[in-house]
Amino acid sequence: MTEVLWRDPAKGRLITCHRTPSGQMLDLLRGAVWGSRDTKYQILNIEAKLQRLRDPLYFVLSEHGEELCVFVLDHCRKPVGRSECDAYHFAMAATVRHRRNQGLAGILIDQIRPYCEARLGKPGLGFAYVESTTEFSLRLSDRVGHSIEADIALLLFTRFFPHEDARVGRIGREEIDGFRAALKDLYADHELVDVDASVNPDECFVYRRAGNVAAGVQAEVLRWSVESMPGFAGKLLLEGLPLVPGLKRVIDLRDLRILRFGNLLVPEGSEAEFFTVLSACLARHEARIGLIMLDERSPVLARLRRHGRFGLLSRGLNGSVKLCLDTVGMEPDLAARLANHPLHVSAADVF
Repeated sequence: MTEVLWRDPAKGRLITCHRTPSGQMLDLLRGAVWGSRDTKYQILNIEAKLQRLRDPLYFVLSEHGEELCVFVLDHCRKPVGRSECDAYHFAMAATVRHRRNQGLAGILIDQIRPYCEARLGKPGLGFAYVESTTEFSLRLSDRVGHSIEADIALLLFTRFFPHEDARVGRIGREEIDGFRAALKDLYADHELVDVDASVNPDECFVYRRAGNVAAGVQAEVLRWSVESMPGFAGKLLLEGLPLVPGLKRVIDLRDLRILRFGNLLVPEGSEAEFFTVLSACLARHEARIGLIMLDERSPVLARLRRHGRFGLLSRGLNGSVKLCLDTVGMEPDLAARLANHPLHVSAADVF
């Protein structure tokens, strides 16, 4: 299905909306450089990433038939208080390299916003994760507009030699309902807790104590090709790693496997077991780096920082993003919940 949103015949420009990506769109996304001012990377498995979208829309600005700019949005549902909110996740955007900084993304976003607002059920919201040191992302976020912000910590969990553990295994079908219930209990003071929809049993691993689940996590494999990293540790990895025989087998920055950890089940007192799960997940996926994303206001984050050993690279390479939300047709009490409570970063939101 192709829907025309806007035309500029004088310049041969057209904005369209699609349900599936074209070959040109995929090429645009494959060539995009993501990340912040300091850490830049390309996504190597973009097709697999797009397959994780729940209900995607692809918005494209073309000129004389050439697709110049693409925005990918994901339609989903998010719980706020006792309400279920219609939502659009602004997942990713890319512009062809030779036309960047020409305002094309701004033209596209000016058409996307009213399109989504008209189709959002009430209450509704749009949201995006915006890297605070990326000028392009910040400009787009300002263009879209938002009324609520949350600071989301990006914590790296690193082990050069992660270990398997016999007490850690893939979640059993009979344990899934209990896993979801435990997550809801742990994040009862958070908003946007969509574990009913976001838990993927094929990606979940748990630590069992006396036959019972004591801790667990959902692990998604990301594949990046890193172009730049900040600080001394980043410089050492990028410039020194290729010179050391054998170390490239440990970390290959041109095909770097990172585990994105979501749906973190870490009840109070089980922090040691939780970090055992993270290490075992790295070992099973042949990865050395994991990524944790939690609201800075989350008590879970405070406990992990207090009790955890995150690894050699974590201190120099950790960062943050802003979760920016714009509400539509939402009662003030619901909007206040989003503004005043920690927000849960869904394992189903695509990065």
